[in-house]
Amino acid sequence: MGLKRVDGYKYFAEPAYPDVPFAEYRARIDKAQRLMAQEGIDCLLIQSKQNMRYFSGYQNTHWEIPSIQPGSMIIPVEGEPVAVVPDFFTANVEQQCWIRDVVQHTEPHQPVSIRRLPADLAGLIKEMGYGRGRVALEMGPLGNMYIPRPLNDIQAFIEALPEAKIVDGDAVIWGCRMIKSPLEVERIAVAVNGHKAVLQALVDEFRPGMDEVDLSRIAYRRAAELGTGYLGDSIGLWGSFRAALASEPMGDVGVHEGAALGKGDYIFYCMCFQHKGYEPDSARIFQLSEVTEEHMKMYRLVWEAQDRAAEVIKPGVKANQVFKAMYAGIGAAGLPVLDMGGHGTGLDTHEPPSIDAWNEQVIEEGMVLSIEPWSYFSLRMHGGIGKFGVQDQYVVTADGCSKIQGFRRDVVQVNHPIL
Repeated sequence: MGLKRVDGYKYFAEPAYPDVPFAEYRARIDKAQRLMAQEGIDCLLIQSKQNMRYFSGYQNTHWEIPSIQPGSMIIPVEGEPVAVVPDFFTANVEQQCWIRDVVQHTEPHQPVSIRRLPADLAGLIKEMGYGRGRVALEMGPLGNMYIPRPLNDIQAFIEALPEAKIVDGDAVIWGCRMIKSPLEVERIAVAVNGHKAVLQALVDEFRPGMDEVDLSRIAYRRAAELGTGYLGDSIGLWGSFRAALASEPMGDVGVHEGAALGKGDYIFYCMCFQHKGYEPDSARIFQLSEVTEEHMKMYRLVWEAQDRAAEVIKPGVKANQVFKAMYAGIGAAGLPVLDMGGHGTGLDTHEPPSIDAWNEQVIEEGMVLSIEPWSYFSLRMHGGIGKFGVQDQYVVTADGCSKIQGFRRDVVQVNHPIL
């Protein structure tokens, strides 16, 4: 019971299914180590799904099981990273990852072994020579990261390193992850194209008499046809999907059984189509019956807001400057201004920077920003015309930004409306 180092490799000498090419993996580790040196960090402990995948390529289906830690990774400021996984996941690392220093967690389902893991990881860090060093964890104010272990495990790990200084790892992690490589941008673009296809299916296949469950079947069937929802660590489609009048004020709940759709309803679709872990946030609103000039004024207002944001996005601009430009027209029209107008996106749907009125974080080349202005006069259930918004992805370039073209903005009604 405890940790057992694999001598060389146990099953596979080379990864047959690497998540990224070796050059991409090496570039991520090299950048992390450069940032660690700048921050005075000796080693970084990684235990979350997205960070494990980003820095190692490691995947499995156990991330939602709280009784086991599916994987850990130690990145030293110098030298090669170490992967620590349950013994039955040794082959996962060897087939998916370029890491060749693999440590097995033996008897990983046993409560005693699970409770010993924090101290075992601390012991490994001491073995690597960092028992008195600055050890960074997945914490800090940037990006709202969390360590996916019970608090008692985190405390046990810290107590097992009494001579170390525990520090935030967010500057290193997001210093890497916020700036997307061309490969990452390509994966985000594939996800956006998948989202477009699902939206087109909703527009084409809606028929009067359908309910929210019927719409979900259309969306998930089209997503499955496009290749999402594998049995790996991908989850396919998720997000906010509501249409019936009674669902309007509810936030991100998915569909309701028995939520019938009638005249005056609309599809509020803010979903993430996932491709190889990347899940950009895209949104459209489709009217299920007549489209009035009052509706079109609201559509044009949010389209204009998104275009204003795109005009100011470039390296060196602050996030709150983008927010201010985006909501200038909506504010001038006397409409409510929401507290956020977008965010970074990638392996997490919401990543820093947050595009809001308070954030002075500087926009950098290579960021992918999800820009989403929203507003409304009043809700349909109160006699108004409801909420309006649009959401698309923008890649920050050397002198501005480039839009990853999402679904057409001018399609605002289903092909077979309730008339």
